[in-house]
Amino acid sequence: MTTPLAPAATHRTLPASVYISGAWTIFGIMHGVVWTASSDDPSSAVRWAMPTALAVAWAWALITPLVFRLTRAGAPSRIGWGRSLFLHAGAMLLCVAFMTWWRHVVLAALTERYTPSFLPDFLFWFDVWLFVYATLVVVGHALSVRRRYVDRTVRAHLLEAQLARARLQFLELQLQPHFLFNALNAIQELAHEAPQAAERMLRKLHTLLDISLQRSGQDEVTLQEELQALEPYIDIQKTRFSDWLDVEMCVPADVRDALVPHLILQPLVENAIRHGLSVRPAAGRVTIRAERQGDRLLLRVEDNGVGLRPPSSRSSAREGIGLRNASERLRQLYGASHHFELRDAPAGGVVVELDIPYRDAGSAGTSAPLSASGELHIPADALQDLSNWHTGEYSAGFVVPETPMRGPSIASEAAPAPARLVDGGRGTRVRYDTPTPADPSAASAASLSPAPALTGRNWFIILGLWVALAVMWTSQMVLYTQTRMSGEWKVPWVALARLQFATSVIWLALSPIVFALARQFRIDSANWMRTMPLHIVFGMATGFLHTSLMRLTGLSEMPVLSPVNLNPLIGDFFVYFGLLAWSHARDFVAWYRVRELEGARLSARIAGSRFQSLRVQLRPHFLLSTLDLLADLVHRDVPRAERLIARLADTLRLTLESGRDSTTSIRQELELLQVCVETHRLGIRPHVRLVASVAPEALSLQVPSRLLCTIADDLLAPDVLNPGSPLTVRVEVQRASDATRIHIRAEREGWDEEGGARTRAGKTAGGGGDPATGRRSTRSIGERHMWWRTKSVAEAAVADAGSLVSVVFPDRMTAVLIIADAPARDGSHVSASLVGAVA
Repeated sequence: MTTPLAPAATHRTLPASVYISGAWTIFGIMHGVVWTASSDDPSSAVRWAMPTALAVAWAWALITPLVFRLTRAGAPSRIGWGRSLFLHAGAMLLCVAFMTWWRHVVLAALTERYTPSFLPDFLFWFDVWLFVYATLVVVGHALSVRRRYVDRTVRAHLLEAQLARARLQFLELQLQPHFLFNALNAIQELAHEAPQAAERMLRKLHTLLDISLQRSGQDEVTLQEELQALEPYIDIQKTRFSDWLDVEMCVPADVRDALVPHLILQPLVENAIRHGLSVRPAAGRVTIRAERQGDRLLLRVEDNGVGLRPPSSRSSAREGIGLRNASERLRQLYGASHHFELRDAPAGGVVVELDIPYRDAGSAGTSAPLSASGELHIPADALQDLSNWHTGEYSAGFVVPETPMRGPSIASEAAPAPARLVDGGRGTRVRYDTPTPADPSAASAASLSPAPALTGRNWFIILGLWVALAVMWTSQMVLYTQTRMSGEWKVPWVALARLQFATSVIWLALSPIVFALARQFRIDSANWMRTMPLHIVFGMATGFLHTSLMRLTGLSEMPVLSPVNLNPLIGDFFVYFGLLAWSHARDFVAWYRVRELEGARLSARIAGSRFQSLRVQLRPHFLLSTLDLLADLVHRDVPRAERLIARLADTLRLTLESGRDSTTSIRQELELLQVCVETHRLGIRPHVRLVASVAPEALSLQVPSRLLCTIADDLLAPDVLNPGSPLTVRVEVQRASDATRIHIRAEREGWDEEGGARTRAGKTAGGGGDPATGRRSTRSIGERHMWWRTKSVAEAAVADAGSLVSVVFPDRMTAVLIIADAPARDGSHVSASLVGAVA
């Protein structure tokens, strides 16, 4: 099952201040322990070393949030590298001065033997406080980048859910013209012979379409609702075949609340009747069964028809649009957690078996169905508009299940589930397979891309950094000895340089080890309690290893645990965590870029899926009104009813054909538009005509499929213009040097407002209103044609058609489509403007 995004309130997290103070308290205790152990008199040092260490740590805890804010505000991406470095240099010097002063204040209050000397101590602790500040900056940057990466991960999940929903919408819309086309062919046969039966079928068809529209957008409904939606279709088939068809439902009451995909049974029953029973010489029977088996719901549609033929013939699989549609919808909803199979029944006929997770309506609010590959399913209200999405918006409102932080990978789009013919012991089977990994979590971890490796440029920068630090350390210690020591106690600068350069060499050798540990023990919110103690131990170990190597090589005569080595031990600890944070930040930056690319690809696929839905979308109000009219015409004007049914069937057929391709020629688009206009003229709008003005050379130009029809459909909708008034839809196509211009205009040739006088509106923008005053009526075409003023079907279609398509509205009755030519690689333009641009 897919884990839904849960409200953040259900996962209580501690404030960031608690984590910051806790981390610094742990450091203060460690600092105090090492300080006490390295003292000449540990028993007396414990009284002042531990309090001082905690006081210093807690002071850094107060400074840490300020450094994090400064890191975000002074990011180079915001203010530039020069200003950012200058800002942090000033802040770092303030922190060094403040911490030196604060340490003096605490030590002076706790021990009488301490005599403060600000400048020498400032120079002695300069590198340590510098490393602490730099580590905080890198940690703040890593946390900021990680937050952006997590936000983009949430965005990717949202887009994946949007894509799954767009695909489901297309699959649901695809069923409508396919089913209506078959039903109208059956009704046309009865129009002459049995008008009463034809009317009854039309009324049932109207009811079925109305139910489908009411539940449009619902991925799942209860089995009871699905059976109720199936009843009108069964009545249509029984009316058509009279006593020839028997449908039996064996569905216990205790499973009728189970959730099933919307309109999943209708194509299965249709497939059984058309391919199994229609060629049977005797009466046929279809049985629908449902039962619960543990946490699974088993649905069967059985018929006693001709059965499946041997697997030598692919056509015997009875794999039409309905079965392919059902298989793809199941894959989108449940991923690998479903089974869909056709097989020969033991007693003859075919069994269609569907096995899905059992979930009842009461549990729908706590769980969600799977999307295509087990991604998150998210409430629809969170999917509407991501254009104003900002970092942190969703991370504050949702909790995303963590995955091992090894880096994301762009999941390839799963191919439609293939149908396989299997000649088994019980006869021929058609199995729709969805690949199932043996271990989903292992498969997910295996697909994660590794963190980016360090390049030669990175190592060159690291080498330069350690050389610069060696120079800084040498200068620092020379200044320190000049201010603190005198005479024979001064150390030669050559010896100091040798000591500091040796430190840089040691850390240059340790850096690959630190980066390897960072990759091996990645810190994330799921494992930080396990990995953080390991890194604390590693950080302390690097400090002791450094001081031990210095002593073993003779470069230092100080014992490892000595007050003098307290400075390098603390510095080494923060150098380790600085490198650790930089490694994490670098990985998150790379993964963030992958998520950005993934989001762009998902957005393009969502637009493609939405446009694919547009290509098979039918105007529901037009269909319902036409079916009502047909139910009346079969009694009083059968010839007109037959012509209307034929034209409506042509519209459905062309809709299905145009839905296969993302682009079509202007010639084919005008043919479909002409059929749509004729359907309206024979049906609910008798006074409509299409006038097209297209140059012959422009007829072969490619445009997005059904885009012209989408805009013209709104002009022909009965709730936009008075259906009784004459209406002319004019389409003009013109070619420019690098674009195609399509001008679509609605021209009213008369208007009768509540019995008033008819006026000539012609080409007057807006028109209508009071003929005596000439003022525009509040119920004019422009006022009621608000889809041209808001982002509705037409504008959404243009937005989804691709970046080369735009629309402008010179007035409220005119739309102008501008389709730019796709640029060629040589900088010229391709005249077939949108070939491949929309896909």
